[in-house]
Amino acid sequence: MVDQTLSERSIQLRNISITIFFAAIAMAPIWASGLSSRHSLFYSALFVVLSSLVTSSKYRISTPFAGLLAFIFGCGLLAIENASFVNLPIRIIIVAWLVLVMLFTKIQKLRKIVSVNLIVFAVLFLFLEIPFRFLTSAQSSSQFQYIELFRSSRSDGPGDMSQYELNTDENGLRVTTDQPSAPSGRIMIFGGSTTFCGEVPDRFTYPSTLQRMLNDRNSGLLVENFGKSAATATDRVEVLKSIDDLNENDVVIFYVGVNESGVGFIQRDLPVGLIAKIPELGNGLQKVSKYSRIADLLFRKFVFGGIEISDSSKLKAETDFRKAMQEADSFTSKAGAKFVPVLQANLFTRKPSTDYDQTLAKMYGSELGVVMPEMYDRLLPVISSYENFGDARAVMDNLEPSPYFDWMHVNAEGDQRIATFMRDLLLEKKLID
Repeated sequence: MVDQTLSERSIQLRNISITIFFAAIAMAPIWASGLSSRHSLFYSALFVVLSSLVTSSKYRISTPFAGLLAFIFGCGLLAIENASFVNLPIRIIIVAWLVLVMLFTKIQKLRKIVSVNLIVFAVLFLFLEIPFRFLTSAQSSSQFQYIELFRSSRSDGPGDMSQYELNTDENGLRVTTDQPSAPSGRIMIFGGSTTFCGEVPDRFTYPSTLQRMLNDRNSGLLVENFGKSAATATDRVEVLKSIDDLNENDVVIFYVGVNESGVGFIQRDLPVGLIAKIPELGNGLQKVSKYSRIADLLFRKFVFGGIEISDSSKLKAETDFRKAMQEADSFTSKAGAKFVPVLQANLFTRKPSTDYDQTLAKMYGSELGVVMPEMYDRLLPVISSYENFGDARAVMDNLEPSPYFDWMHVNAEGDQRIATFMRDLLLEKKLID
């Protein structure tokens, strides 16, 4: 009698374990597709209850009816979690998946086949995962969060990126501090986010630092920051053309190179093909990538960070840049002002490259470190054809600790270096006294 009771309990325990196992299989891809962990656990518990009813000999639920119950369960889940799954194909896949898993749970023969194959797959995956962890470095699909953790853990970099109040003036320009009240002319600096300097307070942007340097020389010049996140030279030229009071007392600086090189390649935020049509697949890879190096590499390759480049894209970047420089120079010269194009620094131009720099660079994948120098080789001849050009590629050399928050943005010490370079360049070209 005791043996019979133990046997019954053993069977019950095995059935419960199997039910929980298949509930986890049912919900895992749904969790990966965007459902929160808390909601996934809740729906897993509901699926366990439903599966127990379906497999119970007491209720004698038929296989087709079990599939129908799973279908209703899936439709109910999607109705409640409507905001998490807006894509029709993924909705269809989720419902079909839940029905399929329920049938696996219900049909004992299928259940055994699936279980054995899943175990074999898991073992094979582990055999692949282990060497991948030894042979590849972590690049982290959750890239920006990972980089923040990396920065905060290193003393040879700029540390955490603090949040500051970023002020703009009545014209929408980033505030430049310490401007003279009665200027005799202007230094107008155009660029992208590396000129906007969102990583530092108003006082420590390189235009503000340059302003104080000019004040120390009693130059009477006013510095204005025309930086904008993601802006290219082509975009900034249009802003320059909208200035109707440019005159012979003004100097126009274009601090460029990073975003202009970006025209020559695409660092994917979303992939093309199937994953572009069903973004939840990319979300799934990203979630799983936190636990699997293989998934991390797949995510980096097919979803985020992979670089697409072609000869035509590189030529377009060079052509667009050349045109923008010509238009900026032409407009500036007609107004009697001076045009100063400057090729900016980035992580890949810094020498010597420290361990911090090299580790940070790896987080963006191997392609970026190849394509950026190649693009700069194309842009430098364009910039150097102008009389007052500047080459700031080496401006961060030997600065310790490394000023780079990422592969282009720097801390206040880096902005100090840029301001010093700008001042010295203006003096060298005899554009200021």
